[in-house]
Amino acid sequence: MKFIEKRKSPRIILDDVTVEVYRSAAQISEPELTDICTVMNISENGMLFIAHNLFEPGQLLRLTFLLPDSFVIIRTDALTIRTVSSKGSHETGVQFKNLGLAERKLISHFVNKALGSEAPAAD
Repeated sequence: MKFIEKRKSPRIILDDVTVEVYRSAAQISEPELTDICTVMNISENGMLFIAHNLFEPGQLLRLTFLLPDSFVIIRTDALTIRTVSSKGSHETGVQFKNLGLAERKLISHFVNKALGSEAPAAD
């Protein structure tokens, strides 16, 4: 079976990056910290992280994170797209919603820079 990539943007694997996950302010009056999760990968449009709590597909979340070598805190809403549970943890894939243009460009630059540095050197 051939795998068809559904993502529109490239993604990169991250090490030692965490994301604070809150219930969306749209659901309650004040965002409430729900989990601090380890990010597995990121693209311009979303991320995959390991959560202790189960987030259901379709659930709206508020994310706060910092990219490596950056001093800009990124805050955005995200829609839970998929969750895969295993041994008490949950791989959670989210799609960014209402991500500001500056934040989107920052993530895009970060991903493209990382992809460029991973490319083999030309002879």
